[in-house]
Amino acid sequence: MNLEFHDITLDEAPHYLEHWNMCAQRTSDYCFPIIWSLGPDYGTKIAYDEENDLYWLHQRKEGLNDLAPVGRWERDDWPRILRAHYGDEIEIDLVPETLAEIWTRELEGCAKVETTDDRGTWEYLYDIHALATLAGNKYMKKRNRVNQFRKNYDYVYEPLTDAILDEIIEFQQSWCQINNCGQSEGLVEEDHAIHRILHHWHDIPNLCGGAIRVGKKIEAYTVGELAGNMLVVHYEKASLEYGAAYQVINKEFLSHMVAEHPELEIVNREEDMNDEGLRAAKMSYLPTGFLKECRVNIRFI
Repeated sequence: MNLEFHDITLDEAPHYLEHWNMCAQRTSDYCFPIIWSLGPDYGTKIAYDEENDLYWLHQRKEGLNDLAPVGRWERDDWPRILRAHYGDEIEIDLVPETLAEIWTRELEGCAKVETTDDRGTWEYLYDIHALATLAGNKYMKKRNRVNQFRKNYDYVYEPLTDAILDEIIEFQQSWCQINNCGQSEGLVEEDHAIHRILHHWHDIPNLCGGAIRVGKKIEAYTVGELAGNMLVVHYEKASLEYGAAYQVINKEFLSHMVAEHPELEIVNREEDMNDEGLRAAKMSYLPTGFLKECRVNIRFI
């Protein structure tokens, strides 16, 4: 299979998004804003396979190589497609659980399929209404922190629009300086991705976001993406100078999004990357489920 891999461009967003929406399990690793914004740092290349109506991706990021195809997964010609694309031995990273199950079923008898789970890639799903209201005893501590913030600070929530884009960019630069981004490869890559998104805000479909302003200054912001009944939260930053700023931007953003988009039912707050502190924080919001990914090894018999 001769495909021409290239850097993904903004012009490809509508066509790629159409195929991402075909996937039976839409994980954020394959969201257009993510693969495009992280592409230059991760060495992401993409190719459209017109014959099979699939997008293929691979990366040069350490530990990641070939990624799962994007498009319609429910099909019975996977043995032909995979063998033509890869040959007899295949290793693919970040494969959504649903696709791994389809491959296991469709390749039975012609290939050996092994899956290796990676807990750090599981994406956290929540009832968006629960996090937008923080109602009930199970969220009492978080609700109290938000209420204390409201009592202590004169703040307002603002949607992320052209009027405040420059301020968000300035806040992100300041956040990086305070948090020593330059000492962490991951934070540097994330910072590059955030700046790419903010500087091309109107070129990427379905983006949304919001900010918390205390007095005259932006002190927290979030960037998300609408995906049907799911809201994906890609980036969230807050000043540590103000206690509970992360809890406040999370609640305020979700409550405003629910009011504007009543179709929303789920919020995807992405993976924890095996970071113990991040895992504890995400678990404390009581996820209702996970979108799981794994590494898949296939050997044709």
